[in-house]
Amino acid sequence: MAGGTLLVSRFTNLFPQFKTQLEALGFPDVHVTDTEKDGLNMLINELKPEYFLIGSNFYDCGTPYMMGQLLSVFPTLNIAVVTTSPFSDNIATWFMFHGIKTYVKLSDGVNEFQHALHCYLDGKEYVAPAVQNILDALPIWPTVSLKETKRQKEVLLMLCNGFKIKSIEDDLQIGKVTVEYHIRELMKVFNCQGREELIKIAHCLEIFTKEDLCFNDTKQNKIKLPDWAVTQQYINKRNRGLL
Repeated sequence: MAGGTLLVSRFTNLFPQFKTQLEALGFPDVHVTDTEKDGLNMLINELKPEYFLIGSNFYDCGTPYMMGQLLSVFPTLNIAVVTTSPFSDNIATWFMFHGIKTYVKLSDGVNEFQHALHCYLDGKEYVAPAVQNILDALPIWPTVSLKETKRQKEVLLMLCNGFKIKSIEDDLQIGKVTVEYHIRELMKVFNCQGREELIKIAHCLEIFTKEDLCFNDTKQNKIKLPDWAVTQQYINKRNRGLL
């Protein structure tokens, strides 16, 4: 099916309907699946789809991060995020941060929904109006990339391990002003207001594995790292607008 269409959705009972509707809109060779993660990578390698649509609730709050990971493996993959659920428009902006160019919402109405899919089919980028309004209101979209900024990742890892700023200064042999600058830039990247929230988001997105985290003597540093389960619950609630 090289060059066809791949739709990923949890709603297996609607697969025949999805296939029929997409083909009616003009999408070629539609294949629908609920395959996850590694299995999905194998399927993409096999099918090499020209169009790749994914339901935004497929990975719940981790979907933007997962889509960013997909793009890192398949940089030419033409991804469209399609949401039929009441996902927060603020959370939707994270898809753009992770490199997604097209975000379509059924809640915008059937006509707009079909228009958006036609734009995507024609090779044009499309972002739902409410999401675009949020993007336009941002003063500066973060430009720092953790993949390219080794020092910031080192600072973040030490924060997640419970190190104080003075300990980070000594270990990395940089000044206090520099450490604080990196922390401010990290907070811009993750759109958060403080170090505690930064640590929680880093845990949630699994930027570091548990093996990376040696959990420095937190009694000595007087820092209590958040429990992993509590962290996940906190981020889930925050992403759903419950906090």
